[in-house]
Amino acid sequence: MMVNANFVVLTTNRSGSEWIISTLNNFQGVSAHGELFLPRPRILNEKWDADFAYTRFIETKFKSFTFRPFSVFSYLNTLYGMPGNVGFKLMYKQLGLYPEILAYFMKHRIRVLHLVRQNHLDVMLSYAVKAKIGRAHLLVGQSTPDELRVELDAGNLVRQLAWLQKQQDIARKLLTWFKLPHLEVTYEDVVRDQTHYFHLIGDFLSINSREQMPKSPLTKIRKATHRDMISNYDQVKQILSTSKFAGLLE
Repeated sequence: MMVNANFVVLTTNRSGSEWIISTLNNFQGVSAHGELFLPRPRILNEKWDADFAYTRFIETKFKSFTFRPFSVFSYLNTLYGMPGNVGFKLMYKQLGLYPEILAYFMKHRIRVLHLVRQNHLDVMLSYAVKAKIGRAHLLVGQSTPDELRVELDAGNLVRQLAWLQKQQDIARKLLTWFKLPHLEVTYEDVVRDQTHYFHLIGDFLSINSREQMPKSPLTKIRKATHRDMISNYDQVKQILSTSKFAGLLE
C-alpha cells in the first residue's frame, strides 16, 4: 500500500513543466497545480486547469494576515492539507523570492521532482515562440500558426545559455546541501520514454503509475527543427560554434 507523499516540481520556465504537472494531475489521487508563487493574479482563459486552479499565494489572505515566513507556512499547510498526493510547480526564481519555502520543505520532507531541460537553446527558442504567438501553452485541438519562425538574440545568447546552466547547478547544490528527498529527470528523457519515466516519477512520489498512463491536455507547440524555426539560424550557429554550447544546435 502506497503512502501519500506531497511534492513540488522544481524547475525553470519553458522546461516542459506544465506538461509534466498536467499529466501528474490526471493520475488517480493526485492533485497537481501550477505556479502558486507566481507574483501576479491568475488569468484562466483557455488554461488546462481553468476549472479547478488553486488560488495563488498572492491572491490569498495569507499574504497580509501575518508576517512571513508564517504566512507562507500557513498557505503551504492549507495546500498540503488536502487529501491525496498534492504538489505544485515552483520556479528557481520564485524560490529565491520565498527562501523560507526551503525550510518548510525540510521540516515536512516534501519530495522534490527536479525537472531540467538539457537543451538550453530549446528553452530560449520556447521563450521566443511564446512571445510571438502570445501564449505559453496550447490545449489539444488547438493549432500553432503556419510557418512559425522566430529570431533569437544572438548577441546575448551565450550569456543567457550560461545563466540557465548556472541556475540548474545552483538548484542541484541546494537540494544536496539541504538533504531534501529529490529525483532529477530531464524533459528530453521523459518525452522519449514516457512510460518508463512516469513509472520512475510515480515510484518516487508514491503514485500508482503502473496501472495507468494518463495523457496531458496540452499539445506540443514546436514541432519543426532548429533550422526551420530560427530565422537567423546561420548567425546563431556561428555564435555557438566557438562556445561550449555548440552541441545544442540541431
